[in-house]
Amino acid sequence: KTIFVQETLEAARQQWDHIADTLRPKLPKLAEMMDGSREDVLAYMDFPAAHWVKLHSTNPIERPNGEIKRRTNVVGIFPNEPAIERLVARVSG
Repeated sequence: KTIFVQETLEAARQQWDHIADTLRPKLPKLAEMMDGSREDVLAYMDFPAAHWVKLHSTNPIERPNGEIKRRTNVVGIFPNEPAIERLVARVSG
């Protein structure tokens, strides 16, 4: 949480590195994963601050994914891949 409340990208990067360095002795794999994903996770901060609230959340992605999952569970078994593609395209589009 302390990373995402920073007001600038540079401050968020510094906090990210501090957290990763704190975790490194006990959780080296997690710290390594953090090192590799910092720029991807903080990419929303390249946009104006007024847009951050909408961009840092994955809700816009999770909603269609949940709808796809719900509808594919109803169908159960698909006869072929084009059938899956048609359903996903219909839900997504």
